[in-house]
Amino acid sequence: GFSALFHLAGTRFTDPFMLKVLLTYWGVAAIFLVIVGFQLDHKIGIELSSKAHLQSFGSIRDDVTMSSFVSTLVGRWWSVRCDCVGGLWGAVDDLILTLSVHMPGEEHRPAKETIMRLCLLSYRLCYNQIAGKETVTDLQEHVTAGLMTKDELDGIKDLDSKPQAIWVWIGMMVHGLADKGHIKYKEVSVPQLDALCAKGRGAIGALFTYTDTQIPFPYVHLLTLMVIVTNLVIAIKGGIVLGSHMFATSFDSVFVLTELCHITVIPFFYHSFVKLGCELSNPIGTDFFDLPGHAYHIFMRNEVMAFIRAGELAPANLKEGRP
Repeated sequence: GFSALFHLAGTRFTDPFMLKVLLTYWGVAAIFLVIVGFQLDHKIGIELSSKAHLQSFGSIRDDVTMSSFVSTLVGRWWSVRCDCVGGLWGAVDDLILTLSVHMPGEEHRPAKETIMRLCLLSYRLCYNQIAGKETVTDLQEHVTAGLMTKDELDGIKDLDSKPQAIWVWIGMMVHGLADKGHIKYKEVSVPQLDALCAKGRGAIGALFTYTDTQIPFPYVHLLTLMVIVTNLVIAIKGGIVLGSHMFATSFDSVFVLTELCHITVIPFFYHSFVKLGCELSNPIGTDFFDLPGHAYHIFMRNEVMAFIRAGELAPANLKEGRP
């Protein structure tokens, strides 16, 4: 609602970059205002004002291009959330849920918690790979946090695509439990669990497809150039019109205010959308617009632990299949 007008934290209204952008266009407008006011006849500005509708076609074209750009990147952001992070999350939930049904007893908790830990480790390693923080020192943080053992660190420190490689270990854990007779009907169940492991790895692979593929540079360059040129034309035109009008015999404050708003609002929103689109292109990080990676880690862990505990605390009649 209208409360958005008063919510400033984390928005473009508090972005120092946007203030620099506006100062640039205000400066351009001021330069032409002074030039026109002192050197040219004020009729030039009046004529330009009467022909301002000529730029409407360009503005409409720019709006369509900008909306296409932003909608594409919002769709990309949502796909990362639903298909990639959401796909991995769903695979982890389904894997532990199935294991909790086959192995509900507390004696199996260490095995289930180990698989849960490896799943969460795989998720956190995605952030390491995307941020380029995969040195032994960086990975040691997971050992300190209890997400990874020293032996596991030694095993993956020299591997490529560490988040996906973890799923090999998860699959091996599942097969080991099946070989010990802990998973019922293993001829049917193990292939299903293998499919969930493949789904988790596939979600990570899809995530890297997005994060490793930048938006085509020529497209972003042309779009940015279009925005800058359009806004410069607006600023120059506004400066000429204001200069001729302010030094004319009659002064219309409403007209001046309208031109100032035009010079301010259009550049602000055009540059905001370009910057927003580029930030949405990779939502895996620590920026304000990025997905809350640590929160998702906690939510995922809590959900999985709920499945494990539900199996352990199930009433006897449910464990035995009785109403």
